[in-house]
Amino acid sequence: MTDTYQKPYRKENSQYIHDLAILHPAVLPEMTVNVRADEQFLSTLLTGPAIIPQIMLRLAFLTENQEDSMIFNEMFFDVNIGEVFCENLNTKLQLCSRFGIVPQEGITKNKVVWKLLEKEPKGLGDYRTIGIELGVDTVLEIEVLSYGIKDPGIFSDPHAILNIGAKMIRVADGMVLWEDVIYAKSRIEMDTIDFVDTVYADVTILKKEIEKVIDIVSEECLVRLGIDTHNTYILGKGYSEGKKEKIDLPKKLNQLNNMRYDSLITNRDYKEKKRELVDRAMGRKTGYKKKRKVPPVKEQKRVIIKGGEKTKSGLPPLPRRD
Repeated sequence: MTDTYQKPYRKENSQYIHDLAILHPAVLPEMTVNVRADEQFLSTLLTGPAIIPQIMLRLAFLTENQEDSMIFNEMFFDVNIGEVFCENLNTKLQLCSRFGIVPQEGITKNKVVWKLLEKEPKGLGDYRTIGIELGVDTVLEIEVLSYGIKDPGIFSDPHAILNIGAKMIRVADGMVLWEDVIYAKSRIEMDTIDFVDTVYADVTILKKEIEKVIDIVSEECLVRLGIDTHNTYILGKGYSEGKKEKIDLPKKLNQLNNMRYDSLITNRDYKEKKRELVDRAMGRKTGYKKKRKVPPVKEQKRVIIKGGEKTKSGLPPLPRRD
């Protein structure tokens, strides 16, 4: 999926979608880094309007940006941005949509499907094969067009950026149900020099900033598909802090979805357990509270004493109705 056009999603298509797989190319996209805009601005002012110094300066900054990109990619080598994005989107669709979502693990383990992911462009026969292999009627292809860190310049804070192409295809006839490009940026709350120094000391800071912009783009995907996103906040890592019952909801949802996909539980059981899991995560007591056992009523024992029949308490028995 290299040429991406725009085709709005029609909500009536949702009634024909039952099972969905999220795909991304097997290739690993490279991060682009441009964090020297302020340096370039100051140097440009100092060199003046002379053409040759300006050209040399421009070439020098291009080289430095390439070196920055290479270093950041080396630090980020163990992260596949397409895979991370699809996992995030997968979990949100499990929570918010009525579709049956194929676990990403089920896609990567399927050798036939993985081989087809390397093929561009795909034909109708390829999509039908993917549909049969994964047991789906629809696929959502995601391609990371670009991502990285960019400094807008003029002494502003840097941003994490992500630009993706999305295409939803019905496997039966190859019809494109939705196609769009989604771009977002997330402001990094520190200046460029401090951020770069921090990343060199701890690469997890870079990963967290990329995860933030991934979350923004995946949320926008759901919005453009007409899916309600009012519950996605409970998937946040800090949501369960301070709650009596701390639940790693994304992990639990994925475990439950794997059980459904492997036919260890029925679709009906999956929906009930998912609802109970969400109720627990939100601190609601409905749907999972255990039934209180009612103690059995003890029968009064009768004793025969002189002077008539009385109960064990010594009081006369209630009159009997014949």
